[in-house]
Amino acid sequence: MATEGTKFQVNFKLSDGTLINVYATDSAELEAQLATIQDSASLIGAVSGALGNASGVRNAVASLGATSAAPSSVVDDGHCHHGKLVYRTSKPGAAKEWKGWFCPSPQGTPDQCSPRFIR
Repeated sequence: MATEGTKFQVNFKLSDGTLINVYATDSAELEAQLATIQDSASLIGAVSGALGNASGVRNAVASLGATSAAPSSVVDDGHCHHGKLVYRTSKPGAAKEWKGWFCPSPQGTPDQCSPRFIR
């Protein structure tokens, strides 16, 4: 539920009727929550399917977006010791599609952090 400090609100309605509502006080919090939901997408789908898409499941999933949990990354706040992680995806039509969060350091940096691919 939106509070007085809410500056951002994003609502998703999935094809099965599941609602996911995200509320944030700033862009960093919004980005962290969206990344958390993206990282949890397959789990959300599995739980929804296992419980038969009951209305109670929809409400529980909707509340997930209202938490302040940060995405799992090199550091819990979406950063590594080089700075803010960068979201990247494969080019359209690539032989193998991929997406994930990457260290902002230049390619070839000796201590560059490993990418966090999203499945």
